[in-house]
Amino acid sequence: MYRNSLLILLTLICQLNSQPDNRYNPFDWVLYRQLGEITSITEGFSYIYIGTESGGVVRIQRIGHNLEEPLTTAQGLKSNYISAVHFDRHIGNLWIAAGENVHSSHTRVGNWYINNIVDWGLPLGTIIVRMGSSSNYIWVNTSSGYVKLDHISGIFLGTYTYPDEINIEWSSSSNFPDYEIDRLNEYSLSDGWLVFGNGAVNPHGRDMRATVLFEGREGDIVLGMADGTIFIGDNHLKFLDPLTAGLGNNDVQFILNEKAFRVGGRFGNRTLGLTYYDSRRNIMAITGFDDYSNLTVGPYYCAVRVEDEIWYGGKEMILVYDENSDFWRTLDETRGFSGQIITDMEVDSEFVWIASSSGISRLNQHSKSGNPLGFEKTFNHVYIYDIELVNNQLWIASNYELTIVDLSEEKVMNFKRIGSMGDMEGMEDVLTGFKALVHYKNQMMVSTNHGVWSFDLMSKSWKELVDASVFGGREITAMARFKKFIFLATNDGFIRYDLKDRFIRDYHYDFLGQVHDINVDKKHLWLGTSNGLIKFKWTKD
Repeated sequence: MYRNSLLILLTLICQLNSQPDNRYNPFDWVLYRQLGEITSITEGFSYIYIGTESGGVVRIQRIGHNLEEPLTTAQGLKSNYISAVHFDRHIGNLWIAAGENVHSSHTRVGNWYINNIVDWGLPLGTIIVRMGSSSNYIWVNTSSGYVKLDHISGIFLGTYTYPDEINIEWSSSSNFPDYEIDRLNEYSLSDGWLVFGNGAVNPHGRDMRATVLFEGREGDIVLGMADGTIFIGDNHLKFLDPLTAGLGNNDVQFILNEKAFRVGGRFGNRTLGLTYYDSRRNIMAITGFDDYSNLTVGPYYCAVRVEDEIWYGGKEMILVYDENSDFWRTLDETRGFSGQIITDMEVDSEFVWIASSSGISRLNQHSKSGNPLGFEKTFNHVYIYDIELVNNQLWIASNYELTIVDLSEEKVMNFKRIGSMGDMEGMEDVLTGFKALVHYKNQMMVSTNHGVWSFDLMSKSWKELVDASVFGGREITAMARFKKFIFLATNDGFIRYDLKDRFIRDYHYDFLGQVHDINVDKKHLWLGTSNGLIKFKWTKD
């Protein structure tokens, strides 16, 4: 008896897995991703839980139907691919099948008990179809049979050809559709959507397949679609409203920070389009590439506002959106700019400066045509990583050069000739890797392979901000500054550095991926990464 109890205790200890770091509360880190297909739906006491193909578990309030923070790898899940989600109303546990692991938690936001389905001795290639519960057990419906689990500890209790219980409450699943297609015709969809066959047609005429239909205990209806769109309403009015809960793509290259974020990035097989996200109201909207004839499909690496327009820098093209007329147009290289990848754009009173992988150019804001000054040919076939426009001076960062162009005098200067070397004395000739530029108050901050430097625009002197030992040879991809703190995005996580106390906080988590862009305010740090958009409550530590 003692040995069996000890074995169970050790098993539970091995299964327990909390958040990525015990210092944080469950939603100090939040990961937003493209959802993919809606795979499973269940209803809890406070939330409706919606499993997705690549965006973790979406949570929607049962009362009010407001969108809440999702459950992803940032909350300790082993994967963002969710094949089944189930709420056990008998004891209040949430069960999530993510990848090859089944998670359960009584808090429903972390402190997961985790079972790997490989340990159940099932045939190779077995997938989880759906999950359910009785008053005694948890049941996992797989492609090769049924698995019984203890509904408190999650301990494996055996495999069955068919459950040995009758009263099992199953969650809804795209792998086990238990509704009639005609059932969809009972409901009307808002915002220009129309029910059609086994799916719906969006306002732009694109057919979308329905994957899951769920009806809650009190009449809440949730309809999940193949593109990640979620419809929610009630069974009394028979009227469903669409809800967007994910991004248009997962590899986020830029965050245009205005009153709301505009997010875009690299193009993949499942990419839908560009994302609008109002973090204050928790509202998301995706502008799909298939929705507008003039909206060109492709990767986008940067964006900038030009009066009532938003310009998106892509590959050998610039996408321009006119907000007033809701019109898209695409500018190609015949307009007078060059470069496979548009890396950054800056705006002055009349022109848009365009940095690219093969040089720099400028376009007139209104005519959208090239208007070079003449110095641009100096940068032909030079990879420009970043540009910054301050006081009518254009700062240009390439790998081996930092150049300042005085636009009023049309004068081109090397960074060594614009003032006193200060702390840079003796280092100026060996600096390389000029990658990121940030204008903060009266300073211009510049990242190099040999540290981060600051040029005081008033005293015209250089100062060392961050020694190279702080980031240990990693490549700095972006920077942000908030008071005495500087944030360094790298090709392996990111660093928070206290410029006053010289304290370093280095962040490495698998869900971070590679950080491409970074924004900071007094509460949150926003990261555009290869895994999606990440929000971090950085004041926590």
